[in-house]
Amino acid sequence: MRFTGIGRTFSTLDDRQYETIGAFWDELSAEYGRKNLRGLGYGWTADSIKYVIGSKDDDISGYDTELILPDDGWITVCGKTENLGQIYRDIYKDGALKYEIEMFNDDGNCRIMYRR
Repeated sequence: MRFTGIGRTFSTLDDRQYETIGAFWDELSAEYGRKNLRGLGYGWTADSIKYVIGSKDDDISGYDTELILPDDGWITVCGKTENLGQIYRDIYKDGALKYEIEMFNDDGNCRIMYRR
């Protein structure tokens, strides 16, 4: 699976990533529409995460990151964006991830695909 998008590195200290990645989503959603985007988290360190937002059809202008991800072996969880913290607590209880792909819509629903 090819994933292209605009990448940034975010602090994970004190769970700051929820606010800062959310602002990143808001910024790109204003241009592309939230339902047309997907976000990729990877490359965790003790205090940061690399995060890329791209369009679902890999057509985002000014992209600066391109990754080739495995096509299979993903687990999918769907839920409400307001419950994102709990969704991730449930996911991480079984250990660290290698990749996570997030998709959100304006109705407050989310879809998380992850791979260990």
